[in-house]
Amino acid sequence: MNESQLDLSIDYWAKVIGQPDLVEVQVLHVLTNTATVCIKETGETGVAKLCDLVAQEEKLIV
Repeated sequence: MNESQLDLSIDYWAKVIGQPDLVEVQVLHVLTNTATVCIKETGETGVAKLCDLVAQEEKLIV
């Protein structure tokens, strides 16, 4: 996924740096190759690579 494909109004599944598994996140801010995200379960802020973000509806299909 790249910066132009992100929709800030939807939630994503992401491999957040420092987290062992995919977590549900909301994108807060997009940088060049990463995004600052809010982990929905804990409310913590983290960083995920853009290539590691998957829209929730896409994960359900897989």
